[in-house]
Amino acid sequence: MTTTNWLRTTALVALSALAFIQCGGDKKPAEGPTMPSAEPPSDQAPDSDAGTAQMPAAASTETARSETAAPPEPKTEALNDAQIAAITDAANSSEIEQAKVAQTKSKDAAVKSFAAMMITHHGDAKKKQAKLKLKTEESGISTAMAADAGATLNALKADSGKDFDKAYITAQVAGHQKVLDTINDKLLPNVKDANLKAYLEEIKPKVEQHLKQARQLQESFDSKSSSTAAGRKHAG
Repeated sequence: MTTTNWLRTTALVALSALAFIQCGGDKKPAEGPTMPSAEPPSDQAPDSDAGTAQMPAAASTETARSETAAPPEPKTEALNDAQIAAITDAANSSEIEQAKVAQTKSKDAAVKSFAAMMITHHGDAKKKQAKLKLKTEESGISTAMAADAGATLNALKADSGKDFDKAYITAQVAGHQKVLDTINDKLLPNVKDANLKAYLEEIKPKVEQHLKQARQLQESFDSKSSSTAAGRKHAG
């Protein structure tokens, strides 16, 4: 081989090597497919309610009902006929005793007349009940009624002032209202004896009449007090 041919061959080899390097010799091998990670994505927040015990809907409703339910009403005392008889007898006796005090202390003709009527009507009621020959038995109602009547009687005996008449009539309004409520709500619903029931139905209108008249007297005293106060204010 001549020198000239050897130089040509060397130059061709060098050019070929240079072309190989520029076209692909510097390329990196292709990477294989990426396998998905077994770890869960780090940006997913855990469920805030996970692990929290939830109250069943039925239990929640039952709790709400128990919190809003009204307290049970107190049971009415069941009375037997002997206890009912004791209550009516005590009511008649207390009215007579208070009326006797009013007749000796009152200065008002209308009050004296009312007191006389109390003695007559309640005296007759006691006699009619006695004819029934009923046994009597104390109860919480008769005991409380007797205590109230005794306190009222003592207050009337101690009162000797000009306001006695008004105090007596005020006590009559309160007392007859209580007796009427007791007859309607506790005596008539519980009575068993036919004769005792007829007796209650007979005295009930009398109690209503006494209450009405006592209220009329009370209104009269209130009207007089208002007129007197207005007259004094005008004179001053």
